[in-house]
Amino acid sequence: MKFLRIVVVLSLISLLASACVTRKKKGEVSGIKKFYHNTTSYYNGYFNANELVHETVLAMEQSYKDNYSRVLPVFPYNALPTVESHKPNLDKAIEKLSVDLTLHKVARWADDCYLLLSKAQYYKKDYETAENSYRFLLETYNPYRNKTSLKKIKAKTAKQKKEEAADRKKELKEKAEAKAKAREKAKKEALKQKKKAAKDRKKGIKTSKPAVPTEKNTKTVVEDNIETPKPVKAKSTKEITNEGNWLVKHTPAYWEALIWSGKNLIERGKYYEAERLFQDAEKDPLTPTKLKSELYASKADLYIKSKKDEMAIQALQQAISVTKKKKKKARYAYIVGQLYQKQKNFAASQEAFNQCLHFKPDYYMEFHALLSKSVNESELGGSQTDIASQLQKMLKESKNEEFFSEIYHYLALISLKNNQTADAINYLNQSLQSPQITNDLKAENYYLLANHFFDQENFVQAKYYYDSTLSFIPKNDERRKDVSLLVANLSEIAKNTEVIVLQDSLIRMSQLPVKEKRALAIQMKNANKPKLAEIPGPSGKKFPRLGNRVDDIGAWAESGLNNINEQNEKNNSGSGKQSTFFAYDIRATNRGRSEFQQSWGNRLLEDNWRRSNKTSFNIAEEVKSGVETTENQDSLEADLAQILNALPDTPEELREANQKIEEAMYLLGLNYRDKIHAYQKSKDALTALLKRYPESVHKADALYILYLNCMDLNDAGCANSYADQIKREFPDTRYGKSLMDPEYSKSLSIRKDSIAEDYKMAFENYSKSNYALAYEQLQSLQSKMKGSHPLQAKIALLTALCVGSTQGKDVYINSLRDVVANYPSTPEETKAKEILRFLKGDKDAFVEVTNLTENSAKFTAEDNVLHFITIQLYNPSSKDEQNIKLSISDYNVKYHKSDNLKMSTVQLDIDDNNPVYLIRKFESKDAAMNYYRNVIKRELEYINGFTNYEIYVISQNNYREVLKSKSFKEYKPFFDKNYSIKKPE
Repeated sequence: MKFLRIVVVLSLISLLASACVTRKKKGEVSGIKKFYHNTTSYYNGYFNANELVHETVLAMEQSYKDNYSRVLPVFPYNALPTVESHKPNLDKAIEKLSVDLTLHKVARWADDCYLLLSKAQYYKKDYETAENSYRFLLETYNPYRNKTSLKKIKAKTAKQKKEEAADRKKELKEKAEAKAKAREKAKKEALKQKKKAAKDRKKGIKTSKPAVPTEKNTKTVVEDNIETPKPVKAKSTKEITNEGNWLVKHTPAYWEALIWSGKNLIERGKYYEAERLFQDAEKDPLTPTKLKSELYASKADLYIKSKKDEMAIQALQQAISVTKKKKKKARYAYIVGQLYQKQKNFAASQEAFNQCLHFKPDYYMEFHALLSKSVNESELGGSQTDIASQLQKMLKESKNEEFFSEIYHYLALISLKNNQTADAINYLNQSLQSPQITNDLKAENYYLLANHFFDQENFVQAKYYYDSTLSFIPKNDERRKDVSLLVANLSEIAKNTEVIVLQDSLIRMSQLPVKEKRALAIQMKNANKPKLAEIPGPSGKKFPRLGNRVDDIGAWAESGLNNINEQNEKNNSGSGKQSTFFAYDIRATNRGRSEFQQSWGNRLLEDNWRRSNKTSFNIAEEVKSGVETTENQDSLEADLAQILNALPDTPEELREANQKIEEAMYLLGLNYRDKIHAYQKSKDALTALLKRYPESVHKADALYILYLNCMDLNDAGCANSYADQIKREFPDTRYGKSLMDPEYSKSLSIRKDSIAEDYKMAFENYSKSNYALAYEQLQSLQSKMKGSHPLQAKIALLTALCVGSTQGKDVYINSLRDVVANYPSTPEETKAKEILRFLKGDKDAFVEVTNLTENSAKFTAEDNVLHFITIQLYNPSSKDEQNIKLSISDYNVKYHKSDNLKMSTVQLDIDDNNPVYLIRKFESKDAAMNYYRNVIKRELEYINGFTNYEIYVISQNNYREVLKSKSFKEYKPFFDKNYSIKKPE
């Protein structure tokens, strides 16, 4: 019985205890487990990943070399053009953090792990992925939305503000009540004194005049009677921490994520969104003070990239005031100096560079700060001689040897400022010849030279210097796009100028006697031996080209022809001073020959001709020497024959050369006007054309362009003269009609305007998905157009897009091919090709490819080297691949059996199902192109039943570049320019 009582009591106690146990929420862990997760998460995954990221960032900063001729980047690790070598460490850190987050979701370090993971993606330049990571972090770990933290934070923000407002209101109320009481008391006191004085007068007691309660007295009384309120203690905002104990505090990653998310948005070009995040972080009173430096530096980076220099300066000055590390302070101060220099505020710039030097920067920054100060002194009116002598003195110090290129560059800047262009060009060339020069400084020097020659209207020289600039300027440089455009615009000008100079020189050479032709050819060969390269001559002949520039092309002809012409003139006229060159004095050479024979006899022209005993020389060497002499003579004769064969000797060849000159002169005048708006240059070129070829086939066009040039040059007399000539000689042309009948021009404008309006309506219907209606309008529009119209290509592309939305894929592809075939070298052709590639399965079809000149920099046009044929397939099935391999093999056996072609498969990117078939090898470009042309003609026989592929001809060296980039994306523009042929319809 006793035992039963004990059992019952224990049962009741256990039941009661179980009823009192607090149930944990789903996913919540006990204190011991939470301690385990917190400790393991921080000291295992997070710590190791953080070390990896930290070391990687240090390595990135060390590998970046500042270009002091441009505004320095606020964050050096962002300025690296590529981070491929650093990706393995960052990927390893991302992997560790991912594992950490998977195993320790409940740890309080989870937000830090997400932040570090997002940073690693940001350092990898994977900005799109990083943006998504930051967005997830800000939404998931926002302490203002976290219920457990809400009470703490709201109490420190909204509630605290209400309490402070209530305290201020209460204080004002107490002051008002005190004033009212004091005023009432003063009135009562005054009334009491008045009554007492009246009683004293009745009794005959002399009393003093009662004091009038003045404003001053009243104020004093009031102030004396007001009780001073107790000062309200300012409620300090403590640093908010995540849930945890008092021993291990932890700051949420939310505010740091705000800043870094903004930095990532800057790289994505989303400046407005980035600025909003920075403003949120700056206004939030809970943002930790230690993050202020990163915040202001990030704002400065935003304003520099969005070209708001004044705001960038303010942000950098704020960053300097809160940053502790002197190295960073020096960098920010140097950037401030550069920005002030950019604004032409040289006095403020000088102060900023002085501030930079005050922070003791490294030697490189200190040196460039001193150089920048010398430029400021020059702009502020300092003695140019003294400044230049200081820089020249630096050149004499051996410790500055690695900076010689920079010193010469700054000397050039000072010379340009003083309009000493010859000295500036000399200094820039010396800078370029310095062995320590960097690619960045090469780009700056070439850019300055190109701009100088462009300003001097020496457009050919400018073009080649812009070419050189493009070879060295970084891809992320904001000037690269403008330089690329200038190169493209000046290329035609340089090309046509070269044609004129070359063909004119060839014609002049062809008119010389045979003996003088040979002499000039020898002179040309000896003078330009290292520069020989073949270029096409008349009627398909090959002519040795002497370098890449007009100076090289014309140098041999100008100097040699002038010498020979001068000699002929002197010989023919019989007057003037005779040439001192012995070969032109027949009597002197004959006299010299006879004197030699009298002394030495009739000797052969050979080495060691004065030796009486030549038997000591090795017979093998003599034989070898004789063979070499014979070979050299044969080589010389072959070269001379090649040169002389290129001259236009027949009337047909002379006519062809003149036609080339005529065409080039017209295009030169047209390009001067259209490409670079050099109206005077255009006028000069076209005037020379009509003077040399009065009956030119381009006469009507040239006269009208001359008329427009005169109008743009505000020369009314010149314009009227050309207008009258057009009316007189070409009244039936559109130029004559428009000049004689203003209504004709109006009718053309009205027709063009109506077409533009109809196209606009069709485009609006297409945008609203009314594809059928848009297609009908476009068909009607095409029937209206007669002749050429600027909108033809756009109308054709929009028609193809409507077809794609209404008539299916096959018809869509055919329509796009029509656009490509009918409108070459237009933006619409490019867009149509992109859509075709996308339809074939190329997922990168719409990825923006930079200017052709930029992407072609790493690819080289090579003719007489090994070439391959590559076929890239897009998303083929296994069955498709087998069928395609068999089809290509059968084709090669049928048409190229004797070529011994081999086929292999390459996978450029293992993540894509886009295999590449490599067919090799072809000995030259011509052999590969012959194969390619035949494939295009027999495309259905080559690959039947599968259309999602691209064929490329590629040299061995360029193929290696494609393998490095793992894509044909950048090679395609180069291929289109150098290899592509029009496919048969």
